[in-house]
Amino acid sequence: MTMADVEVSVSPVGPRYRRYVLGAVTFVYTLNFLDRGLMILLLQPIKEDLHLSDTQLGFLTGIAYALFYAVLGVPIARWADRGNRVTITALAIGVWGLTVTACLFVTNFTQLVLARVAAAVGESGCMPPTYSLVGDYFPRATERTRAIAVYMQAGPFATLISFIAGGFLNQRFGWRLTFALMGLPALLAAVLVKLTIKEPRNQDRSWTHLQRRLPDFTNVLKALWRRRSTRHLSLAIILLFTMGFGLAPWYAAFLMRSHGMRTTELGVWLGLIFGITGIVGIWFGGYATTRWFANDERGQMRLSAVMIASLVPCYVLFLTLPGRHAALLSLVPLMIVFNFFCAPAFALMQRLVVDEMRATTLAVVMLLVNLIGMGIGPQIVGLLSDAFAPAFGRDALRYAMLVLSFVAVWAAYHFWQVGETVKDDLLVTA
Repeated sequence: MTMADVEVSVSPVGPRYRRYVLGAVTFVYTLNFLDRGLMILLLQPIKEDLHLSDTQLGFLTGIAYALFYAVLGVPIARWADRGNRVTITALAIGVWGLTVTACLFVTNFTQLVLARVAAAVGESGCMPPTYSLVGDYFPRATERTRAIAVYMQAGPFATLISFIAGGFLNQRFGWRLTFALMGLPALLAAVLVKLTIKEPRNQDRSWTHLQRRLPDFTNVLKALWRRRSTRHLSLAIILLFTMGFGLAPWYAAFLMRSHGMRTTELGVWLGLIFGITGIVGIWFGGYATTRWFANDERGQMRLSAVMIASLVPCYVLFLTLPGRHAALLSLVPLMIVFNFFCAPAFALMQRLVVDEMRATTLAVVMLLVNLIGMGIGPQIVGLLSDAFAPAFGRDALRYAMLVLSFVAVWAAYHFWQVGETVKDDLLVTA
């Protein structure tokens, strides 16, 4: 029996149940993202209530969260490759729900850091098992692609919910109760997942005999570094996420400080902008690169490089336009452009490595993305903002964000370099 035979055999359930599973894991993944949107939106009210500095906010949204999220993601991903993914998912979303709800009792910076660390522990365990379950329940290539497309909409959906509902709730109940109310549905989701979703591996006794030994991290890192295309692509993704994660927590705070906006208004605006442009940008990147450069990976990467480099003038407009509505509208092309690279870059990453290294390669790259990007990016902006404050006052955050936006040029350089050797490297992999 081949692995392909097993993949088909592990999903004997009907189409209605499979759609239910897809909806359930997408719901879990959506909940998994809610606290990130809430932190972005409510950073300024938290700062004012707890009397925090921007350096402390950078630590809170950066390394305090990213270190545990990134490091725990790898062993949990390996556990998900062998264990009961339904149980892992239920435990992870349950822990996440409890810790986010516990924000109701936070009264100082230390308690808030501990709450974010605990939330990171739960959040790190949601994506690996749910992503894997989708693959088993939708084993054929075409249906799996459609299912993953639905699953990946969790990010934009979470943005819409967290910003719009979060702004509404914060205005009426404050940031603590907002977090608590957003965490409660996760407890229900944990019970539903455990009681209603079947682990496909339990239905297939031959699965355990067909597992291959997972590659060693050292060998994966060597393979990524030695091949120019994977080296430049990895660096491009890490740099771009460093800029993206670094700026993400500060959008709402900037609009509050420099444009006097309130959380209710911001929640609607940012929720709609980030949610809709995220969907459009990911779709546009996949469509444009496959439509115009269907068999030209060099062209795909160079188009991605041009789009990423164009982020700098987009950020200049957003951060310097005088009117609040002009600044908000400038976010529309900015976010579409930012999300353009996702489909071509991550699709190419899988093709550049051999089959048995694909999952581990992505785990290693995302480990570095989260540690460096999520861990260091927000901290850089916080430190720069505090350093610029004596000279620029309330506009210090504006210039701190502007400095970090120029990392896009560095990332674009590496995307362009991928195009130089990608054809030869693909022939070696094939």
